[in-house]
Amino acid sequence: MMTALRRTRAYQTLRHWRHLLGSSRYRASDREARAAFRRFCQQEGGLGLRHDLRPRGCAPKTALIVRNISLPYAKIEAVVMKALQMAGFETIVFGNREYGFLRYDWLAGNRTGFTPWDFGVDGDGQWVDQQLARLAGLQDWLGLEYDGVHVGRFVIASALRALKVGQLDFADPSVQARLRGTLESSVRTARAAARLLEELKPNCAVFLDRGYSGQGEVFDLAIQKGIEVLVWNLGYKSDRLVLKRYHRGNQRDHPLTPSAATWRQLCAMPWSPEYGRRVRDELFQCYDAQDWFSVVGTQFGKAILSRETTRHKVGLSCDKKVAVVFPHILWDGSFFFGEDLFDDYTQWLVETIRAAAANPRLQWVVKLHPAHLVKARQWNDPGKPAEVRAIEAAFGHLPAHVKLVPPDTELSTYSLFEIADYVVTVRGTVGMEAALFGIPVVTAGTGRYDRRGFTLDSSTREEYLAKLATLETAPRLSPEQVERAERYAYGVLFCRPLPLSSVSLDYARDGKATPKLTIHCRTRQEWLDAPDMQQLAGWIAEMTEDMMVWPA
Repeated sequence: MMTALRRTRAYQTLRHWRHLLGSSRYRASDREARAAFRRFCQQEGGLGLRHDLRPRGCAPKTALIVRNISLPYAKIEAVVMKALQMAGFETIVFGNREYGFLRYDWLAGNRTGFTPWDFGVDGDGQWVDQQLARLAGLQDWLGLEYDGVHVGRFVIASALRALKVGQLDFADPSVQARLRGTLESSVRTARAAARLLEELKPNCAVFLDRGYSGQGEVFDLAIQKGIEVLVWNLGYKSDRLVLKRYHRGNQRDHPLTPSAATWRQLCAMPWSPEYGRRVRDELFQCYDAQDWFSVVGTQFGKAILSRETTRHKVGLSCDKKVAVVFPHILWDGSFFFGEDLFDDYTQWLVETIRAAAANPRLQWVVKLHPAHLVKARQWNDPGKPAEVRAIEAAFGHLPAHVKLVPPDTELSTYSLFEIADYVVTVRGTVGMEAALFGIPVVTAGTGRYDRRGFTLDSSTREEYLAKLATLETAPRLSPEQVERAERYAYGVLFCRPLPLSSVSLDYARDGKATPKLTIHCRTRQEWLDAPDMQQLAGWIAEMTEDMMVWPA
């Protein structure tokens, strides 16, 4: 009874007013959120979301939206809800029920959603105590499951992100306390999610992030129960969404990983050099416009420089080949995709630099991820990047033939493709990009573009490190390998993303890459006629794994 009451709009509105009256901090936060919502409705077309797009006369199915934690993304979630409505779904939200989020939910036609607390706050303290008594290190944690839910993996990923570190000191009492609290919360969420799925019996569950505690538990349980799982992500440039359907066979795949069926289609396409040129032109234009993964501001304020200027800025000579190492952000998205050769991104980075230091026949460049700048602002984190701290702890100073390029460099990543003879990554997007230019790419993990015929993959750490020890002997990619990279990139750039027309979506140059969304559909019929919404709603109703937009 009380749960049903909490879910009403009247109850949440009264609760909101009580907080307004009782907290000056809450009033200040709400003032900003309310102004953004009013601006969205009055100036950015948000009132167009009010239309109910469900087919008339049909009993709706149920789509469970597992909420993202960031308020600026609520309006984008609302657009996804419109497509679900067109496909015949009633949408219900699970997660944060703060009033700032509810404004967008109600605007899009949702009832007040559920939180884990609606299903009781009982955890499983005895089980948690038993596990903590035996968990000795990272691998124990990563293998920890609760009723088939990978709670250990979600706890570790969440702790790394919260602490902004690449590795955890499991002997540190403060780390132990955080892990205990996060594990207790993860178990509660898993129990609540099981009850939620049993009560609602949704036809599908929809996610953005699904590798952290709070979302990951629902993802795992939905997969277990055979519920359709749809994941949406923001594309590689403005006005793009990427969607993928997950099941037991692909739940560790990156969202951009083509399914087996998609890859067969890409490999079977009649091909010409023009397609490869088109892919490289698109890549250059995105970098030149500073719109390459602008969702995290990777190229904001960056410039494409000449080969000579790039060498000079990095401090490289012309008498030796160059290998560029592209680390992932050590605490971001850890353990989401595939399998890694090393325990974590930090161990990979340290061992890779150790191998680079032992191979002076090459000049090595370690290019830190440019998204650090935006993420530091988003998380109010003024400290050094975790990669810098890890390098200082392991090496102190790097040898002269190993150069470190910080995130705040003016140098566009694209400039490095002009001078790189080799690229090293775990599974970063740069691996796909570099291969387009014939650059050999050494990977250290699965789950993305590995084993597609254009990368140097390894099955063991020893095999990987042996490649780095003699990397200067590796030949450039053959024309056949470059073509396979082109086919893969063609799918990633032109087939997988959905070009948006019913809305405009880009990202502010405000230091946080805040999403800016403008709704163009003002009537129900305009929504129903919009090509992007028709494509998206049609894919939701299908059973295919990848959302594909095959160019004519």
